[in-house]
Order: sequence, then C-alpha cells, then structure tokens
Amino acid sequence: MDQIIKVGIGVMLIDDNKILLGHRTVNGKDTGGIYEPDHWCLPGGKQEYEETVFEGAMREVKEETNLAISDLAIFNVADDIQPNKHFVTIQIVAKKFEGNLTVMEPDKQDEWRWFPLNELPQKIYSPSKKFIDLYREKMNIPC
Repeated sequence: MDQIIKVGIGVMLIDDNKILLGHRTVNGKDTGGIYEPDHWCLPGGKQEYEETVFEGAMREVKEETNLAISDLAIFNVADDIQPNKHFVTIQIVAKKFEGNLTVMEPDKQDEWRWFPLNELPQKIYSPSKKFIDLYREKMNIPC
C-alpha cells in the first residue's frame, strides 16, 4: 500500500435550500476513493496535479453532472479515512450553476436528484454526510 494522503473535493450545489445528490451505482467499481456503492453523494472527486481546488471542483461537477458552476467558496476541510485510504477533502459550496443536469458517468452514478436539506435519503456517502451535517449545523437547518 502506498501511504500517500490524497486530496478530494466535495461540492455542495445549493438551490432554494435544496442540494444536489447523485446515487452511486450498486455495482460501481472502486476507483481508488472512499468506496461506498449504493449511497447518495455530492458531486466531486480527486484533485489533479497542477489544478487549483476551484478548477478541480468545476471540472468534477461538469464531468459528473454537465453543470457549469460558479460563485464557489471553501466551506471546510476534513479528513476522510478508511482502511488503507486517507483523503483530505476540501468541502466547497457553489451557489450558481447553469446547464442541463445529466448523468454523465452512468457507470458511477445512475441518478442525480435535488433534495431539501431537511429531507435527505438514508444512505449518504460518508464524506458527503460529514459535509452536509456540518453545513446544516452551522446554518441551523434541522434534520
């Protein structure tokens, strides 16, 4: 095992107190990140070499959803650790977006859906859940 800490990016798109979540396919492949198939997740992924955090956020959201995001802000930074994997995840909030929401990587996510922040699905990808829970706490949004 390579004992390397990697940088992950999670993006919360907010529209009228709703957030965008994608359903990770049941039989999805392990792509080297935190592996949790059949869970709902925020868009995001791994930062690439020579890419800024915001460039990575914009690229990942576009690759996964076909949406172009703007008005980005770093919300928090968190450690996401599983056996043999350690990511420092930069949590970014995007309040503006445009484009047609589309499942762009059907082998990874089979659906994208908007959820009210107080009516979320049960199975949420652990790095996304950590981000959402902290956001709701700081914004005083009840569960």
